[in-house]
Amino acid sequence: MPAATGAPPAAPAATGAAAATPAAPATAGEDAIAARLAAAEKRAAELEKRLEALEEAQAAPEHDDNKDLFRIYGFVDVGVQRTWVPENSILAVTLPQANALNFVVANLNLYLDAQPSDHFRFLGELRFTTAPGGAPVPATTPLPPDVTRRVTTAPYEAFDSTATSLTSPVTYGGLVSIERAHIDWTRFNLFKVRVGQFFTPIGIYNVDHGSPVLITTVIPTFITARLFPTRQTGVMVYGSMFTGPWELGYNAYVSNGRNENAPFAFDDNRGFGGRLHASYEDPGKLTLKLGTSFITGRARDWVADYKVGQSGPDVHSTWSFQEYTGAGDVSLDIGTTRLRAEAAVIRVVYDEGKRQRVSNFYTPDAWKTSTYAVAAHRFDFLNMEPFLIGSAIHVPLYGGQDTVLQFGGGLNFYITPDVTLRTQVLRTIVTALREQSTVAPDLRTTSAVARLVMAF
Repeated sequence: MPAATGAPPAAPAATGAAAATPAAPATAGEDAIAARLAAAEKRAAELEKRLEALEEAQAAPEHDDNKDLFRIYGFVDVGVQRTWVPENSILAVTLPQANALNFVVANLNLYLDAQPSDHFRFLGELRFTTAPGGAPVPATTPLPPDVTRRVTTAPYEAFDSTATSLTSPVTYGGLVSIERAHIDWTRFNLFKVRVGQFFTPIGIYNVDHGSPVLITTVIPTFITARLFPTRQTGVMVYGSMFTGPWELGYNAYVSNGRNENAPFAFDDNRGFGGRLHASYEDPGKLTLKLGTSFITGRARDWVADYKVGQSGPDVHSTWSFQEYTGAGDVSLDIGTTRLRAEAAVIRVVYDEGKRQRVSNFYTPDAWKTSTYAVAAHRFDFLNMEPFLIGSAIHVPLYGGQDTVLQFGGGLNFYITPDVTLRTQVLRTIVTALREQSTVAPDLRTTSAVARLVMAF
């Protein structure tokens, strides 16, 4: 009985033991799950690291053998041309090749394109020319008694003084022109930075200047007259954004100003400019681009005069002026019909006593205007594209003339995507809208040009 009496108190202990027995497997299961979770998290972390390393390798060009870090490409156009000018006219001084059929190498341009990292890019463009070979220069030989001044062409050949042998052949070479050379930071679409020498962001032709992308063979006088600086050396910010079907963009820059005299500045006066543009595209049907540009800056020369009685040179300028340029452009493609037009208004104001002198002519303050329009349509037949062009410049010229008119047309054949045959005939007339001088020279010319253009 005592044993039976003592049994009931033992039941709770047994019950407690029974409760403790199933608890052990439950703890072991939680530990196993926790261990598996930890292992999975570790594997996930390792996979994430491997994925990050893979993404970094793809994003970093220096570790990606399949990405081009440096590319060289370009274009060349060669062909034949003839320019007709009045015999023994003043144009003969600048165009010794006039009134003769000439085979020519017009352009040979190479692009150096490097992108060592995602957000930095270098673009350089070099043009190889035969200049100054054949350029008119003052003659150095003794002149006949009745000749006061003689101009002749510079020899195309030159003795190579660096050659190791006196019997080495002469060299036939020219210059290498830096068309552009700049580094761009392109992290954000709306804010990019360009540093170096770049084409002035004005209009159509001055930016898309390469022969393969142009419609005409001859560059419009809108560009070649250099009424505004075509290149700048400085800093530019630019960018674009989309709003609905439109892309809106801008350019703003500060530079050394005009580069004709030197790529550097003679003083702390800077050149400034900018451009706003908008474009709309309905692929295959219509593309419209609109732009407006503004440029301002000072231009001057630099001379150093050494005078008797002075210990040092007198450094100054013989001419200087302030210029302001406003321009607009429109580009419209409707199917295979292309229309291009640009116009610019320039105001030039000379400083007191600092006017440029051309012969006996002092350049006045002036309003200068320039415009052109091009219309082209591409046919499936022979993949050809006829075009028409007209242009006008109004600016004070030698002999009292003030206007240059050009009109003409041509025919382009797109042989392959990389090879094009371009032809053009252009008539140039120099006249006066105001009262014409009685001694104005005859500056009318006619040019016929054919170019085979290849991009590579």
